[in-house]
This record gives sequence, structure tokens and C-alpha cells, in this order.
Amino acid sequence: MQVTPSFDTWTSVFLLAVAMGLFLFFSILFGKNRKHLPIGLLVLAFSLILFQYVLYWTRFEIVFPYFGMLPHLCYYTTGPLLYLYFLTLYKKDISFNYAWHFLPAFLVLVTYLAILLNSLGGFELTIPWRWFSINPWFIAIHMGIYTLVSFRLVLKSKVETEFETLRKRWTTTLILLYSTFVLAYISYYILVNFDFFNNQWDYMISFTMSASIYLIGYFIIKEPQVFDGEFLTELFLPVENKDSSFEESLLHEFYQKLTKHMVTQKPYIDNELRLVNLADQLGFSTHLLSKVINKKSGKNFNQFVNDYRLQEAKRLLHENPEYSVKTIYFDVGFNNKATFYNAFKKEFHCTPLEFRDAMTSSS
Repeated sequence: MQVTPSFDTWTSVFLLAVAMGLFLFFSILFGKNRKHLPIGLLVLAFSLILFQYVLYWTRFEIVFPYFGMLPHLCYYTTGPLLYLYFLTLYKKDISFNYAWHFLPAFLVLVTYLAILLNSLGGFELTIPWRWFSINPWFIAIHMGIYTLVSFRLVLKSKVETEFETLRKRWTTTLILLYSTFVLAYISYYILVNFDFFNNQWDYMISFTMSASIYLIGYFIIKEPQVFDGEFLTELFLPVENKDSSFEESLLHEFYQKLTKHMVTQKPYIDNELRLVNLADQLGFSTHLLSKVINKKSGKNFNQFVNDYRLQEAKRLLHENPEYSVKTIYFDVGFNNKATFYNAFKKEFHCTPLEFRDAMTSSS
């Protein structure tokens, strides 16, 4: 009896999840922050796993028989990708030798390629490492090991500042989500041996697996400038007026980091500086940086940056009388004379030339 491939409600939902996963991957891939690439690849791996599951449930694997080994390959990449993201997040040194973490995935890839070549005809290759590549318990052990080493990295990390507290909360959340996926994977291969196991159980386990990983993707798309600590501050910061002292101390810490950066690195001299550029430099989200500036300085981004430009212009006018006003306003980050003059007069109640004349006459 020939089986006709078809979709049901569950498989349609999972196919939609695959499409969402691919969207998340490409959004992260073409985003500005390269630090997120391991998580993007992790989402891609789970999307491909779920895609093969959909082919299996709908019987479309008959039409597309070449993806059978794809989940095994992807499973072996998830742990190293998660751990790589953690190492980046905690600013640990990552050497070229980290590629060895993907050795199991490479062995499965060789197995997969040999099977593909044989299926295409004209080849009679011996399938290497098949005993390893198709064994689900090796996969479970592999993912379990990376869960433990990731958890160990988080436990060993110091927590002395609010910044580090937020980072630990976020990484702990990631580990819990990944652990949920690993437990769901293991439960599948246990429950499948019982008579009561059916497609509904199968679907629910896969739903749990996909939901946990897509939550990660959703968070990253929601806050594109993931951490260097401040990921999803709105979620991790207490509700306003509930524990205002914690939020205030956190914002104060971020503001100190911001002002130190402004003084030492002088990013304001870039006349193309935007909120997103400064946020990238600090490792903040644009939402968080805007909140820090507004609450701690009482000004918006442009006013805050122009204050530093005006103070620098004031210093140059006083210390370098040979500089032209045009040279000074351009060197401190202003794009045109009118904007500079208006801002300078509003701040110091005189024009730049009047200020220079007053400094010259008093010296």
C-alpha cells in the first residue's frame, strides 16, 4: 500500500517554526554584532533538525530521501555552538584549536557524505563511523557534556557587579532552555519503547525542543544588541518602584561606564556618531543606552553628546588660539557652523569668537 505524503495541523505548525528559525538565523547573520553568530547557527541547526522531523512525519522523506542524517549532524554542533557563545559572552580567549570541538560533527558529516554518494549511484563506498553517527545515546551524552561544561563556566564566573549579575541570569536562562531540549531528546528515546507512545507524544516532545530554542531566537531578535551583559534589561531589571535601589545602582554603574568611555575614547568627535554606534562600542542595547542617558543626565542622546563636544570646543578655543573656529567645530564633531554657534551660545551665553577674545584678554 502506497503512503501519500500529507500535512496535518501539528506538522504545519512545525514547518512554520522552521521558517521562523530560518528568518531568525538570517536576521542574526546579517546583523551588526558578530558575537551572536554562534546562537544564529544554533537556531539554524535546530531548524534543520525540525525540518527533517517534518519530512519524516509527513512521509515526504520518500520524496526527499537525502536529509535522513541531517539531524545527527546538527545535534553534534549544538553543544559546541552554545559553549562558544558563552566563552564569547564571558570574554574568554578562544583559540583556533576550538575547531576540535566540532570533530564529532565532522565524523558524522563524513558518514553523511558517504551515504549520499552511494544513494546517488555509481559509488560503492564503505560507510565510515556509522556505528557512531546513528547512535542517539552518543548524541545525548555529547549534548549532556556541553550542558555541564557551560553550567560550570557560569558557576565559576565572578559576580561582583550588577552587570555580572545580569549576565549570569541570562546565561542561566540559556542553560535551562538547552537542558529542557536535551531532556526532551532523551525522553523521546526512552518513551518510544513503551506501548502508549504515539504521534501525539512525539509531537509534544518536538514542540518542547523547538519552543526552548526559539525562545532564545526571539529574545535575540527582540534585543538585537545582545549583552556584553545587559541583555533584555527590561526583563531582568525589577519592576519600577518595586526595587528601585537595584535599578538605580545598575543604571549608575552603566552611566559611569558611559562617561568614562566618553572622556577616554572621545567617540563624540565622530560627526556621524549615532545612538546605535555608541551602543555598539559599549556593548549596550540602544534601548538601554537611551534609558541610561535619559535617566542619569536628564537629556536626550544628541544633547548629551553635544555637551561633550562643546566642552572640548571650549578647551580648544582656550588652549589653541591659532585654530580657526571651523577647524575646531569640525574636530569636535559638529557638522556645520550654524549648529555649533547656536549650541555654543545657548550653553555659554556667548559666541565662540567672543569666548576666545575674553580668554585672550584675561590672560
